[in-house]
Amino acid sequence: MAKQTQLNFIPGHSAPRSWSRLNGWDALLAAAVAALVLAFVWRSMSVTRHAWDWAALGPYIVSRDASGAWQAGMLLKGLFATLRLGFWSLLVALVTGGLVGALSARQRGLAALPAVLYITVLRNTPPLVLLFLVYFFAGSFFSEPFLYLEDTVAAMPAWAQSLITALFAPQGQMDRMAAAVLTLGVYSGAYVAEIVRGALEAVDRTQWDASASLGMNPWQQMRWVIAPQAFRLMLPPLTGQCISVFKETALASAISLPELTFQSLEVMAVSRMTFELWLVTAAMYLLVSCFWAWLGRRLERRRGMMHA
Repeated sequence: MAKQTQLNFIPGHSAPRSWSRLNGWDALLAAAVAALVLAFVWRSMSVTRHAWDWAALGPYIVSRDASGAWQAGMLLKGLFATLRLGFWSLLVALVTGGLVGALSARQRGLAALPAVLYITVLRNTPPLVLLFLVYFFAGSFFSEPFLYLEDTVAAMPAWAQSLITALFAPQGQMDRMAAAVLTLGVYSGAYVAEIVRGALEAVDRTQWDASASLGMNPWQQMRWVIAPQAFRLMLPPLTGQCISVFKETALASAISLPELTFQSLEVMAVSRMTFELWLVTAAMYLLVSCFWAWLGRRLERRRGMMHA
């Protein structure tokens, strides 16, 4: 009798692996990675002979003003701009990708052609080229509305201007922010659309038939039966796409939007620091990515417990 294969880990149901459950191959891999990291650090120190000065980087993260109050430095301001850009881009990606994916699910032939064109064109265009097209080409058509928007914001009370600056962008940067949000949003939306479409089509056909036999209309079928099952399937790849959106915000530095990468370049030009600066910048991006990975795992476990 053939030996049956047993699944040791079921996403959404099984507990995550702990250090006590690691096997010998895991320990060997961890030792090899640690050895490579130590060798890289030793080689870097011996070749570059760099005089590390982490304290000099402090004022570019947080500093005190003339009154002695704490204020954000250039790197922290860049991180806030990255978070704003990533949030709005992710919102555009989820809305556009979710709609395209939901409407194109189970569609074939001419009915699926608009979604296929949207996904094919955007996924096969480099995002930097797409950013330049949106910023320089589309910007010439929408320059007048943005000038009107800038004048409208300038006429608002100070508290309203501060709110718009905190939530979107300061005056003089709204056109670049809008171009970056639109570019990253529609580009990532193409990937989100495929994730949503694939998850919806992965739900067994019998679920559609069973819900229809209960008298549900298509909206009720999607809302109460199909979408909850599809969400469990699309959650892991959506988490990875969320991480990608925030990492791709670095492309906005090409149009002089003062996000984290652009601010890091400015700091490097002023301070002449390279190693400390880019290690801190990488750590900031890593923290943002780890947050989305943690949130994705939390949602996976929560959904698993709800359906256990």
